[in-house]
Amino acid sequence: METAIVAACSAVLLLGAGFHVYWGLGGRTGAGVSLPQREDGSPAVKETAAGALAVGVVLVLVLLLLLGFAGLIQLPIPRRLLKIGLILWALIFTLRALSWSRYFGLFKRVRNTRFGRYDSLLYSPSCLLLGLGLFCLAMADAGIASR
Repeated sequence: METAIVAACSAVLLLGAGFHVYWGLGGRTGAGVSLPQREDGSPAVKETAAGALAVGVVLVLVLLLLLGFAGLIQLPIPRRLLKIGLILWALIFTLRALSWSRYFGLFKRVRNTRFGRYDSLLYSPSCLLLGLGLFCLAMADAGIASR
């Protein structure tokens, strides 16, 4: 079971990181639904290449944390700190998914924008999958550590 969770979370993180780096380097496919929009469709936040690249780098770092915790790569970080990091990111992704924010999260108020529809169908469920998956891995630590 842990292998499936690691694979699913890794795939989501890699896909998300790939898109953010692509957007940061000037790619346009999917960019129209990548940021929250106001009710009139105007951007709720300013799009920047640096912001997209930063998110991509963070997602890659979370992926490395996950792979290190799962024992698939060696990191010079004590296992206890890897577990704490995993729990922290599980909390961050879960809070992002269950946010009561105006523009994003499963309980958002602005739903009828292009971003809002993608957020409800893809982004927030992906964050919830990541949050729950990372938390399950952290709690099943003994099973992974015995490999």
